[in-house]
Amino acid sequence: MNRKSVCLLAVLVFVKLISYAQRSEDYKKISDDGAWCWFSDPRAVYYKGECEKMYVGWTTSKGDIVVGTYNYATGEKEEKVIYANFQVDDHTNPSILFMPDGRLMLFFTKHNGTIYYTKSKNPEDISSFESVKEKNMGRMLCYTNPVMLSEENNRIYIFFRGGYDWKPSFVYSDDLGETWTDAQVFVAKPGVPELNRPYMKVISDGKSKIHFAFTDGHPRDEYHNSIYYLMYEAGKFYDAKGKQYGDMKSLPINQNTVPRAYDGQKNKIRSWIWDVELDENDKPVMVYTTYPEDSKHYYNRLYWTGDKWVNQEICRGGSWFPRFKKNKSTHEAEPHYSGGICLDPQNTNTVYLSRPTGDRFEIEKWDLNSSKNEWTHKKITVNSENDNIRPYVAKNAPLNISPRLLWMNNKHYTHYLDYNSQLMMDAKADKLTADLNKQDVLSAMEMVADWQIKNFKKVRHHNLAWTNGALYTGMMEWAKMADDQKYTNWLSRIGRKFNWQPYFRMYHADDIVVSQMYLEMYRLKKDIRILNPTKVKIDWVIDNPSKGSLLLNPKDPKTLERWSWCDALFMAPPVYAQLAQITGDAKYLKFMHKEFMATYDFLFDEEEDLFFRDHLYFDRREANGKKIFWGRGNGWVMGGLVAILKELPAKSKYRAFYEDLFKRMANRIVKLQDENGYWHASMLDSESYPNPETSASGFFCYALAYGVNSGILDKMAYLPKVEKAWEAMVAAVHPDGKLGWVQPIGADPKAVTMQMTEVYGVGAFLLAGSEMYKMLK
Repeated sequence: MNRKSVCLLAVLVFVKLISYAQRSEDYKKISDDGAWCWFSDPRAVYYKGECEKMYVGWTTSKGDIVVGTYNYATGEKEEKVIYANFQVDDHTNPSILFMPDGRLMLFFTKHNGTIYYTKSKNPEDISSFESVKEKNMGRMLCYTNPVMLSEENNRIYIFFRGGYDWKPSFVYSDDLGETWTDAQVFVAKPGVPELNRPYMKVISDGKSKIHFAFTDGHPRDEYHNSIYYLMYEAGKFYDAKGKQYGDMKSLPINQNTVPRAYDGQKNKIRSWIWDVELDENDKPVMVYTTYPEDSKHYYNRLYWTGDKWVNQEICRGGSWFPRFKKNKSTHEAEPHYSGGICLDPQNTNTVYLSRPTGDRFEIEKWDLNSSKNEWTHKKITVNSENDNIRPYVAKNAPLNISPRLLWMNNKHYTHYLDYNSQLMMDAKADKLTADLNKQDVLSAMEMVADWQIKNFKKVRHHNLAWTNGALYTGMMEWAKMADDQKYTNWLSRIGRKFNWQPYFRMYHADDIVVSQMYLEMYRLKKDIRILNPTKVKIDWVIDNPSKGSLLLNPKDPKTLERWSWCDALFMAPPVYAQLAQITGDAKYLKFMHKEFMATYDFLFDEEEDLFFRDHLYFDRREANGKKIFWGRGNGWVMGGLVAILKELPAKSKYRAFYEDLFKRMANRIVKLQDENGYWHASMLDSESYPNPETSASGFFCYALAYGVNSGILDKMAYLPKVEKAWEAMVAAVHPDGKLGWVQPIGADPKAVTMQMTEVYGVGAFLLAGSEMYKMLK
């Protein structure tokens, strides 16, 4: 199929518009590493020629200048590095201009430096560009805003901050960018300090008019920073009423004579311009921020009626978004960096803005009912992992197409010189494929493992806590499968950090689960320094058995010294079974079995073939009157049984008991799987807890898959249930690899949401994946 045919498929493709809020990370990305400032535009352009694409420019955290495309017909993305290692600074993002023949022209500058530009060699094609050219017009030059006017024989203007005096300036070309005039300042205040630097936004009709919104200077320096407006047409400059303020032969215009659109002097509140567009009647509309205090930002809309400027406050914008560790005496370097706001070019009654919800900046859409002068809004992003800032609607993008809105998602941003962001688009990202083949299982495991490692610094639990111990158990199984050594190295670093010591409590089952990973690492590396800390601790426990009660009392540590809650059957017994295999010493299995049987006799319900979490639940009931059996609690038990069975020799005198218990529980559990493949927080009252719960589901999937693989469970009866469970687990993974629907730390059923995740859920997912991989041919 040729290129034109592929592109024309766009007319046959139904574009699904996003009509609900979701995590920012669940939207499609145009770039994994991209950032921009808001004074070089257009940053993104919709263009329909032979193809229907969106073209986007950005700068990376390494300082590369990049242009990318999104193909609406195929969903394919392309990107091209225009200039590698240009400058690490988000002010350097390129602006985009389309030539009459469909070729792209890109413009960019350093943050204070030379202007650079280049053209694509072919129309609508970013694969190859001409050599980058430069024009030195002073060291203070910054930002690029290109405009082409068709009624001036396609003259190209570039507007920027002047390189010699910081003032709004321009050059133009009458030969499609081959040669340029000398720079001219078009507006300035006489006698102001040398460091005075107005900020400017530019929009054009592409025919004859160019509209400018500009400030006195930076709000940091101008305590009553105002906003001004001028319009250019046919060599002359006018205010909003049509009064001429100068022409191309009498520049610069004295800014002191230009009327203020927003009067900071009168209002005694500084401002900063964010965007300017034209309404359906070609009248200018602006959005801007005001700052009664540095930490109080407000978003505002300003429009021209034909007679006057009318201001509308939209909403509070929170405070600045950069995040960095500081003490009370350290001031924010950029306190006026709001989350950002932009107008929708196709409907200037709509704005997109960023403001904090809780601890995260989220993107919202605000719509003005002009007849009532009322704003309504809805969230575009919600419950995001990272801050979302600086929204921008692609120039010329129709209202009925998606994606058209873009924004930065900050993985890290302390300053415009220190950032790591990704650029998101308002189209729902594709989820993982749950096809039952080895490659898809590996891909799902890799994505979930990578997400957890990348976000591990956010985990509040101690590295050796049971929560992480469960994660490490699953991660170790994945590390054995993965081609990349980084997973083994990650686990090894954790072990070395603590000298391979378990957590601090001698008897507590939770504090030994980390040793499951340690002992697997010992098997891999054969280093006695890995084995000894766990062996010494367990030997001491065997030699000094606890006399604590199984009547669990959270206020009495003695009742936590034995396995008095069902979770403990995952945490501790597998470690004893591992030691028995590694050392050949039968004492470990003897002690394990004695303690396991005590817990089994106490907490196992013979009627339901399930475990109570602990004795406190014997007499409690669910809303439907049934006994309370916790999903994850029984998941822990099944996961623990698998670990024990993997270690027990076929002829072990203990094996029959554990196989029989495993079969009984599997037979009960499989009947409680829902139609979508999940299990719930409550085993017997899914109506009260209708949402899926993936830590329980993950452990059950793992156990049932192991049962089929090992021949303990009948393949014909159980395989369909296992496959359904794995498909459900993969469906619970967000597009960025975050596992959802994990119940937080608890002891009984609780409500669960898609946004909830925890490390032990990831451990269960990876364990399940390890057995699914073995199952598939």
